[in-house]
Amino acid sequence: MRQRKSATLPRYTTPQPVRGWRWFAGTVAILAFWLIGGSLLGLVFLPYTGVNPSALVEGDDILGAMPGWGYLFFALVTFIPLFLGVLVAYRWILGVKLRYLFSRVNDFRWWRVALGFWVWLILIGGPVVISLAMSPELYRFNYQPETFIPFAVIGLLLLPIQTTAEELFFRGWVLQWAGKRIGNIVALSVISGVAFSIPHLLNPEVGGDIIGAFLGYFTVGFALAWVTVRDRSLEVAIGAHLSNNLFAALVVGYEGGALPADALFVTGPVEWGTSNLIGFVVVPLFIVLTRFGRPHARARAENDDGQNHAT
Repeated sequence: MRQRKSATLPRYTTPQPVRGWRWFAGTVAILAFWLIGGSLLGLVFLPYTGVNPSALVEGDDILGAMPGWGYLFFALVTFIPLFLGVLVAYRWILGVKLRYLFSRVNDFRWWRVALGFWVWLILIGGPVVISLAMSPELYRFNYQPETFIPFAVIGLLLLPIQTTAEELFFRGWVLQWAGKRIGNIVALSVISGVAFSIPHLLNPEVGGDIIGAFLGYFTVGFALAWVTVRDRSLEVAIGAHLSNNLFAALVVGYEGGALPADALFVTGPVEWGTSNLIGFVVVPLFIVLTRFGRPHARARAENDDGQNHAT
């Protein structure tokens, strides 16, 4: 009886073996770029945020003194070193071409970035539109041209850098490193979800509900990791992450959140219980709806550039 051949899916990692010490050294370099470089860059641009630099020496609350657009600019500009750090580490410490950081199976396809963007926007925006229609008293229309326009311009310019930088690190670097030894998509998604959640627990919207906040960030990280490993590409994840942050920054903002509440509409603090219930519905829908146009399993195996996957 003729046996049917099965396509073995290659692991989501670099096309050629990379020694462990290079991954470790690269991670240290990336974190140094991000933490040290981001702090220095923030100090350089501090005078352009509407705050007197002398306030930093005097110990004043400089973040609280910043206008919304200044706070957003100060927060997002610090992600430029993270973006550059991942690129430098991947190309010159690992010695791997940058195209494999963004996609392991094909040339980067912008239409799949748009797919991730619009699918995520519809899934998270839909419940908000319904809530706004049914309970308008929960939202405050917040449009003021003198504050919203500069805020929106900065968001449109820098949020793509911030979200892409996080995807390059958490779904590109971390997952490809873990993918050296782990081939299970669930395990990789859990690793990414945990890694993504930990630094976000420092955000002010966490409040006192650490467990609820962790589950919220974990759910997002898990979903973005799943589609990345499934597609072996960052296309969908980059689009979805940008959609999420643009919506939170410009359309509906939360009081006391990491992003200033200068959006078109503002509502109360994040209710993690309700948010997580919505997330548990959104995640599986997002994973299913973004399957369109992904490489076929056999094509993914054939386009793997002859990678050796020995563990």
